[in-house]
Amino acid sequence: MRKFVSRSSLIFCFVSFSFLSFFSLSSNPKSCKPNSEETKIEILLKTIGNFNGSFIRNGETHLAKDAENHLRYKLKEAKNSFFAPDPKDWTAKLFIDKIATKSFLSGTPYKIRFPNGKEFPSSVWLYDELKKIDSCQSD
Repeated sequence: MRKFVSRSSLIFCFVSFSFLSFFSLSSNPKSCKPNSEETKIEILLKTIGNFNGSFIRNGETHLAKDAENHLRYKLKEAKNSFFAPDPKDWTAKLFIDKIATKSFLSGTPYKIRFPNGKEFPSSVWLYDELKKIDSCQSD
């Protein structure tokens, strides 16, 4: 005995499947793979180097690429320091707090200057950038 599926049953199944597929795809926001702390630091360093503005360190204005190079040097030295955490234990927040926000020698906070002339502490800008990285909005 052969059983046939009615045409209306097939249409119902197709429509149901299409409807569920559409909503499962559209309700799923952009997903991303979480970055390692090392990757987050690297993204922050590249963001600094590509910044369309300048960095102010100890009262002197520096190009963004020079700021990136300086912070890379500071990070390398810090990771090799006897007093610093083990290199594998560095986090993006630790990088911002200990390396990218103030002069080690003078204690003077670093600032960034946007093209429109507005200045902000580098920590504010870097934490905003870190939020973007963590929410998968960075480029």
